[in-house]
Amino acid sequence: MINIPDLAHQVLDVCASLKSGERVWINSWDHTVDLAAELAWECEKRNCPVVVTVQPEDLWLRSLIEAPLEVVDGLPSHQAALLRETDVYIYTLGPRNPIPWDKIPEDRQKLATFWFFEKNRFVEQWKTIARQRKVRMLGIEATLATPERAKALGLDFEEWNRVMFDGCMTDYRDIERRGKALVPLLSGEGAVHITTPHGTDIRFRLDSRPVDSSYGLVTPERVEKGNVVFLPSGGLEVTVDEESGTGTVVFDVPVRTGKGTIEQLTLELKGGRITHVSAEANQKVFERYLNEGKGDVDRLGFFGFGLNPKLLYGFTQDDKVLGSVTIGFGDNEDKGGRNKASDHWWACVSSSTVTIDGTQVLKNGSLLV
Repeated sequence: MINIPDLAHQVLDVCASLKSGERVWINSWDHTVDLAAELAWECEKRNCPVVVTVQPEDLWLRSLIEAPLEVVDGLPSHQAALLRETDVYIYTLGPRNPIPWDKIPEDRQKLATFWFFEKNRFVEQWKTIARQRKVRMLGIEATLATPERAKALGLDFEEWNRVMFDGCMTDYRDIERRGKALVPLLSGEGAVHITTPHGTDIRFRLDSRPVDSSYGLVTPERVEKGNVVFLPSGGLEVTVDEESGTGTVVFDVPVRTGKGTIEQLTLELKGGRITHVSAEANQKVFERYLNEGKGDVDRLGFFGFGLNPKLLYGFTQDDKVLGSVTIGFGDNEDKGGRNKASDHWWACVSSSTVTIDGTQVLKNGSLLV
């Protein structure tokens, strides 16, 4: 059971720093209308005028498949006008059902927007206005936990839903403190060594790249870039020297996908590229990513740490679990890297010991900062 007043305090007061009199736009999928209505009421109690819009799943899908391109390719003028009058934009993630990508024409798939880092005209035009108007944007990712998606992923819906909303309610100020302590180590050119009891033993170098922080708080830096803060949150990522990765990565945490769960995915790397792949189950899912992708899909791209103590492995938020280590491949240009690829892939390892230039920052999955 979600405690709406507590969630509203976290979303509105802590994460979005809502102030009396500010104008709020809440955009909801049809399966999250009740939550959106409750958050809207909490906005009004704070003396904040609010507009609630609803995206019906069936309309969204039919439009993506069949509507004239001029309707779906770009930001409609009336939405742009509303955004220009908005101080805080909050939206729930969806839709309720797994997206039937096979029914959407390939040339239209890029028009679907969920994360606001997709490469399409809608996102480009939206973020231009958001940056100009300094709109604070927050996405409630916990609403992706639905019975339909849980069934497709082989998850227990009630447990997944509980974990996702528990993750929203963590102490984000403490996460910010942990993250800021790690940023200096991740910002340089240090040598990284990662080992786990499960067989991971990989070395690579950092390359003075910008660190992407996810503390669950809407900061001026994120507003300046037009970036969304997602809840639950809690992690750091940084791109690496793409040619430096050598060793073995064993993803002991199962990788859940809509095409099956990959068990014990093991990758051998040399010079930053994947040279060998094996898995105990659904190896072909990862091989399809490599074979169908274009560009540097097989090249090491980024790594990071999870910082959220209320999240658990196995519930689609592995990269944010406190003590987890994310290792990613493929496209990393949006993170400040040099890999150019049609897609990217990431997964996590647990119980890691990590040293950066000889400084141990993680021991057997426990952060030392």
